[in-house]
Order: sequence, then C-alpha cells, then structure tokens
Amino acid sequence: MLKKYFVRLKIKLWKNKLPLFTRFSVTNGNPYDYYDVYFLDVNGFRYNLVGYNENVVTLGKWDPVLHSWSEYVTVPAQELLAMQEEIIHFRRHGPLRFNSITLFSLHYYTRIAYVKNFISRTKGLLSSALISRKEVRSRDRIMLLDLLLTQYIRQAPSQVISGISENEVIDLLYGKLWYKHIRNEEFRRKIKLILQSLVITEDLSLKDERYFIEGKAISTIVAHEKEDIRDTQQIKMQKNIVRLMIVISLSILIITLAILSQAGVVDLGRLWQYILNIKPLRFLLKFV
Repeated sequence: MLKKYFVRLKIKLWKNKLPLFTRFSVTNGNPYDYYDVYFLDVNGFRYNLVGYNENVVTLGKWDPVLHSWSEYVTVPAQELLAMQEEIIHFRRHGPLRFNSITLFSLHYYTRIAYVKNFISRTKGLLSSALISRKEVRSRDRIMLLDLLLTQYIRQAPSQVISGISENEVIDLLYGKLWYKHIRNEEFRRKIKLILQSLVITEDLSLKDERYFIEGKAISTIVAHEKEDIRDTQQIKMQKNIVRLMIVISLSILIITLAILSQAGVVDLGRLWQYILNIKPLRFLLKFV
C-alpha cells in the first residue's frame, strides 16, 4: 500500500517537473541557470533528457563508441521509475546535484539545498585564500586519491566516462567556488603536481588529458591506512610509557621520603603542613 503511494507520488512529481527541466535546459534556458537530467538503466545504458510532450519522454542515449548522444528513444514517464536518475541544477557559482526527483522537489520548494549552497560559497569565499596557500603534503595525495576512487566507484548517471579531468578534480574539491579556484593558478598547479605524482606511482593513468583510477590505488590506500594505524598505536604506546614513568618517579619519591623519614632526616608531618600552606598556583609552578 505504502509502496504504491510512493510510486504514484514519484510519477506525479516527474510529470510536474519534466516541463520545467525541458523549458530551462542548456539549449533553451539561461546559461547560468539551467537543468540537466541523466538516467542509468539496469543494463548500464546512460540517457539524458531531451524533451517531454503529453506523457512521452524523449531521451538521448549515450554511444560509448562515438562518445556522443547519437540515438534518441521515447519512453512513457512511468518507465523513468525503473532507472537511476540524477538531476543537476547548474547555477552561476557551481552545480547542485540531486539523486532523486523526490529530493529535488523537496529542496525546490523548501530551498534548503540552495541556502546550504549559499552558506558554503560564503564560507569558501572567506577561507579560499588560506586554503589555496596550504603546503602540499603526502596526506593530500592520499586524500585526493581516496576521493577519486570513491568518485569512480559511485559513478553517477551523468558520468559517461570513468576518467576525470583536472577541472573536474578542482570542481570535486571546491565545487562551490570552482570559478575562483580555476583562476587561482597557484592552487591549480598544486593539484596538477599531486595528480602527476599519482601517475608516476601508477595509482592513476593519464589518457587524453583525463585521469583514470588503476588497481594499485586500492593497495596504496590500504597501505596508508595500515601506516596510520601503526602510527596511532605508537603514539598511544609512547603516552602509556610517559604515564608509567611518572608513576614510577612518584613511587620512587614517596619511597625515598619514607626512608628518609624513618632515618629521622625528614619530618613528613612538617613537610606536609608546609605543602598545604603553599598557594595552589605557586605550588604548581614550583612543581612544574
């Protein structure tokens, strides 16, 4: 019963929003405010939305040989429910991506995603100068490689090629401010150097100015995670050794005072009264 209700709801949402997507497409809409809709069926074929008229949806089919949307198919709106969808709203300062028509409709009416996008852009605008001047470290390589591996595994319907370009990497890292960072040559050179280093270590391969994930990337990430675990264990062991040394030192001090007290060299009662009369802050400073 509940499943049928959600199916009817999704069909209604598609029929309500398809005219919007076709009216404000890349060819008919504002170049700074338009929609692209992509689909992926159970056979792995990818489609993009071309048109909609009286419950009939026209889709462009991606040809992996010709690398183009060379074939057009028509399907009823109900068949869209059997496909994985991705709705991209391209705006002046970067795209907003939605993985379902329900999620898009929710944010379209509530504007939650758009407000979050505005906050992210504002925050990024304030911190971009600092971010772009960070030093290149070995951890940056692993973080970038992990991001590219995740992107490769979770290929969205709009990603017709498994490889990724340098501009797309920058968009992944700071998509909300891509227009700023692409003009930031210092940041761009750092990303390019990291990508080139990953190609040298054979974690990535470069073909036609696109970077492709290789099988070695997984072993590199696993090795780095093992190294991280080993470092964490060593730091924990060092902390335990320091704690043990403090305990041993205090124990030796107490034993020494006890022996000196029995020998009549130190009066423990008088020493304790002296310590109690010292102000806490002064005592801590002297102790340190």
